[in-house]
Amino acid sequence: MLKQVVVAGRQNCIVLLLAILIAMFFVGAGCAKAQGDTYRHLELKLVRAGFSRPMVDRALRSAPPPMFHLVCDTMRTGLGPPSYAHFLAPSEIAAARRFIEDHRYCFQEEKAEYGVDPAVISAILLVETDFGTFTGKTPVLAVFSSFAIMDRKANRDRVWWSLSPQDRKNWGRKAFDKKLIERSAWAYRQLCALFELEETRAMSVASLRGSVMGAIGWPQFLPTSLVKYGVDGNGDGRIDLNEAPDAIFSIANYLRAYGWCQAKTFPQKEAVIFGYNHSTPYVLTVLGIAKRTSEELR
Repeated sequence: MLKQVVVAGRQNCIVLLLAILIAMFFVGAGCAKAQGDTYRHLELKLVRAGFSRPMVDRALRSAPPPMFHLVCDTMRTGLGPPSYAHFLAPSEIAAARRFIEDHRYCFQEEKAEYGVDPAVISAILLVETDFGTFTGKTPVLAVFSSFAIMDRKANRDRVWWSLSPQDRKNWGRKAFDKKLIERSAWAYRQLCALFELEETRAMSVASLRGSVMGAIGWPQFLPTSLVKYGVDGNGDGRIDLNEAPDAIFSIANYLRAYGWCQAKTFPQKEAVIFGYNHSTPYVLTVLGIAKRTSEELR
């Protein structure tokens, strides 16, 4: 009798386990379908833009679900500007100087080809990621996909009602919608650049990690900047912004394009760095680091 009870118990456990597995399968399939439906109009838009349907479909289906919480965080109000003051500490200036010394041959080649002050490049790399220490771990594809689908009112509604009453009051619905629609257009341009990188440079967009706003590598380039200004600094046949030579040459290319070599006055130099990051405190910090670093290198 006891043996029959044990056998029956085992059979019941097996049945229960199978039921759980089946339920998990259907829940997973349902989630995948919901995710696919959420990205469906974005997928069609990218295909109409000329990108390969299999590539787009594969990428978006492998992307995490839309990161509504991230979009919501970027829409919170009352947050002050970031502080960069600690980057002007003597220890940080020393780090910027050491970086130039450690890569002096690379900077010599950069200066000869692009004419950009090594101290400025070093300062940018220090402030952006502490020379590659903090490049971000957020899936870049998910970031831009999440912002790109904000052109749909239903998605904006979800973010709107996730904000606090005070945030909603500070924004107002009209300004809130305008901002997210603008960010949707911006994110779509970044997605197009990502898929261009996959098609032309064999980059796996699904594997890219970066900041919560989708910036990539040591210099924190957006995909559009990587497409336009990315440089293979070490001549290995690929552009990897997580390698010092590529990061150095890419920033140099970017700054030269924005007029660094023609900038003679301090306001003109401010304008060039402002093109890299639209933050006055950031601009003043980078130029302050560069000035102190150059003085110590003399």
